[in-house]
Amino acid sequence: MKIAYVTNQYPPNITAGLGRYVEQIIPHLAERHRLAVFTLGDGRSAAYERQGNITVYRPGLVGGRGRRLNRTRRGEFALLAANVVVSNWRYFQRLRRARQRGGAPDLVVVHDSTNFLSGLLCHYVLRLPVVLHVHTTEYGVAPQRSATDPLNLFAALERRLGRIARRVVVATPEVRDQLAADGWDRASIDVVCLGGTFERALAEPGFDGGKLRLGAARLRDRLGIAASEQVLLFVGRLERQKGVYQLLEAMPEIAAGVPGLRLVIVGEGDAAGVGRIVADGGLGGRVVTVDGFFSGSSLMEFYEMADLCVFPSLFEPFGLVATEAMALGKPTVLGDGFSRVFLGDSGRPAVRFVRAADPADIARTVIEVMRDPELRRALGARGQRFVRDRLSWSRTSDETLAVYQAVLQD
Repeated sequence: MKIAYVTNQYPPNITAGLGRYVEQIIPHLAERHRLAVFTLGDGRSAAYERQGNITVYRPGLVGGRGRRLNRTRRGEFALLAANVVVSNWRYFQRLRRARQRGGAPDLVVVHDSTNFLSGLLCHYVLRLPVVLHVHTTEYGVAPQRSATDPLNLFAALERRLGRIARRVVVATPEVRDQLAADGWDRASIDVVCLGGTFERALAEPGFDGGKLRLGAARLRDRLGIAASEQVLLFVGRLERQKGVYQLLEAMPEIAAGVPGLRLVIVGEGDAAGVGRIVADGGLGGRVVTVDGFFSGSSLMEFYEMADLCVFPSLFEPFGLVATEAMALGKPTVLGDGFSRVFLGDSGRPAVRFVRAADPADIARTVIEVMRDPELRRALGARGQRFVRDRLSWSRTSDETLAVYQAVLQD
């Protein structure tokens, strides 16, 4: 199969969960099939390169001068959106030339409706079959949206792209239900759960748990956290959807209920806003903020030093942070915006859920779990087993390829 793969993120340009998804699944897809990846340039990587069965095309940037764009800031979001649209037009032009030379792909795979332009043009102009992967609905369908769209233009574009796509692939039953409730054809939507971010690293024969623990201890020292202090960890974009503001609102109660607990917040986004909330709430001694996007062993060290991980998201299309914490055996608290897929066995749950919009519920749950070492141990063990036994990128790629092959057989 020759697949044209349209995605905003591709290594080394990884800034969010979509990039982690692409990084993990692409090697599996490329084992048996040829992929032409069309992705945003980052101002540093080659505009064109070949990597075995993968060719990568990154058109030049429109402004930005190669720096990372923070999509939680209005001006930078607008610049990012402009780059997406212009790049989509260039993807289409390249695919049109390939078709004229007899090298058209069998299938065009579009990741998220931000790439609507290339999806629509490939369908209406090039008459190529399109599969749409919906990784987020935060711009059009979701009740909590990251962008202002009073005319609901983006929602209309999402629905149009959903109608012209041969199949729509989502990561959880909840996203499928959300799209169906918005008028999408439920019968055309396939649910394919994702694997775990650290799957390959943890499976390597040379994985050194002792080295990871040593790195986590050194990280504690750099952050000024004593070995005697417990760590509550949040990883994610600093914005309302991720529940970070509600978590900070819950912190005074958590601090009173669990003396000696430090909250570590890791992520990019509204760092200034988080800083103001911390200062205004007198939480400076209890909250440590680390601005940045981390991956690999650097990210694993944050999880390793945590006693409890909390991700109180209002909405998550999947939420790889959950798989990251659970894979390392860390007890995990999730907002009710996460899929119930992560619950596992309801009688012996792999995680605890909280009402993400309710700081008091977040506080009660964190205090309960932190005061009960046996509960933390049980949650950590169940979560680790859940990720190991039920989530794998091999399974994800097999199910994804089955969707693609079914499209071509229709």
